[in-house]
Amino acid sequence: MVIKTDLPAVVGSSGLVGSFLINNLSVLYPKVISYSRRKIHFDKKNVKNLIIDFNNLENESSFKEIDHLYIALGTTRRKAGSDKNFELVDYHYCINLARSANKMGVKRISVISSVGSDPDSVFLYPRTKGMLERDIIKIPLDHLNIVKPGIILGKRIETRVGENLGKIFFFLIDKILFGSFKKYKSISANDISKAMIFQLVNSKKNLKVLYYSDLKKSSNSFQSLFNID
Repeated sequence: MVIKTDLPAVVGSSGLVGSFLINNLSVLYPKVISYSRRKIHFDKKNVKNLIIDFNNLENESSFKEIDHLYIALGTTRRKAGSDKNFELVDYHYCINLARSANKMGVKRISVISSVGSDPDSVFLYPRTKGMLERDIIKIPLDHLNIVKPGIILGKRIETRVGENLGKIFFFLIDKILFGSFKKYKSISANDISKAMIFQLVNSKKNLKVLYYSDLKKSSNSFQSLFNID
């Protein structure tokens, strides 16, 4: 059940999942924080945007005020310009956010990874996501949920060619993905955001890893959160 005095914060709120996190959190809580590198304007009056230096997070004092942290930060290899810059955003910024927030007292964190993540992969994307998962679970949290979607559905501001091709491919094969392959099904960004919120609010487990079926089930339970204390 939602405790309305809790203060949630989102990193990556201009992205696809992050924007839905902001929208859904803003109807549950009287105040929501959005962390970003550049100013973002929100129509919702209860969303406050704070500019932070992602290269100097260690002493970010505003983390002391928040209770829940949602990390939806990510880029593409093309936009980053190099493997090193991609890892900087998708690994270093994300893990440093989690560590610094925890140091300031945050005990409940949700982070977006990906199905197929593997820290030993020869491929950049799954390796980077796997490294993040490997290291974030070492942080002493009361609860951590790691969401591992397949292709994320929704309209982005930026064009991701590889992802768009993936959407077409999975649109054709989603209906035949069963059993152990079901976790590769595509899922909407809104469903992911609702699942992240539901689990971070309700889960009693120290660690919860969410694949497609768990994401859909948790998303469908989101409405129950409107029984607010």
